[in-house]
Amino acid sequence: MNDWADVNSSLVSHQPAENSITELVTDIPAIELENSPLMQDLAGQLAPRSRLIYENDARHFATWLTTHNLTLETASRSQLIQYRSHLAETYAKATAARMLSVARRLLGEAVKRGDLTANPAADIKGFKVGDNETPHHALNDKEAKELLAAIDVATKKGKRDYALILLLLWTGLRRSEASALTIGDLKTEQGHHVLMVQHGKGDKRRKVKLSVKAMRAISDYLEATGRKAKPATAPLFVGFNKGDHPEEKAISDKLIYRLVLAYAKAAEIESLSPHGLRASFVTLALEGGAKLQQVQYAAGHADPRTTERYQKRKINLDDNAVDYLHF
Repeated sequence: MNDWADVNSSLVSHQPAENSITELVTDIPAIELENSPLMQDLAGQLAPRSRLIYENDARHFATWLTTHNLTLETASRSQLIQYRSHLAETYAKATAARMLSVARRLLGEAVKRGDLTANPAADIKGFKVGDNETPHHALNDKEAKELLAAIDVATKKGKRDYALILLLLWTGLRRSEASALTIGDLKTEQGHHVLMVQHGKGDKRRKVKLSVKAMRAISDYLEATGRKAKPATAPLFVGFNKGDHPEEKAISDKLIYRLVLAYAKAAEIESLSPHGLRASFVTLALEGGAKLQQVQYAAGHADPRTTERYQKRKINLDDNAVDYLHF
């Protein structure tokens, strides 16, 4: 199961940078990396959205190497164990696990290209998140209502935020998927409103059904901002400047991250991230009676085991497996 870029993206305590992947480690003097085949090979194996997270983690690794006067070629196993210790002391386990994985992959790619004879990080112990569950907090019904109630819908920006967060809660979209939506991605099929996610994880395309409540919130936001008649290619969720005026520029996934944190704080909900909303969707849908396969498709998971990891409240004593035995 390889869902690290999806599961842990919202745990990053530093935001994805906008530099290209070929600019990541140019401070390491022993390796010529500007437009190097090594960096091009790495970039070519990543989906566009995963690349942002990968770039950020690779930059962090490169900075750590430079700070310790090391390069990819000179870093020893013992020194990379020190990097692991640095990650353990600085980040949550899930984030540290992902960042160590990125360092291994950088070194592994260098081995494949013949820049290194062996990967010194290959057998370094990783991080166990524990309980085989995503670490993200999943809301219950009451918390979900309180989160939405914390949004002031008297403003145009408030209407956007309400529509956006309601959409994340009711569909389990990744924040990168939400930021990439266009007005043309809103469709009607068989009498139902749907969203076409054009570039999901792994650059996969999928169809997501919209509830009447979610569609109404999106319509209210588009009408309030005068954007209903915009071209199909126009972004669905846009930024705002001062004075509650919308801009024709797509909202960034970094801004979505900050919005969720801000409204969670206003609602006095601890440890909530955009991926927590995704975990909430999976958990609440399964608790409401949806089949695992239905939730798996809606969430865009390739493996049902990933969907199960997102289900947070697995032991329900009011409706337990024991209750179905009658011998």
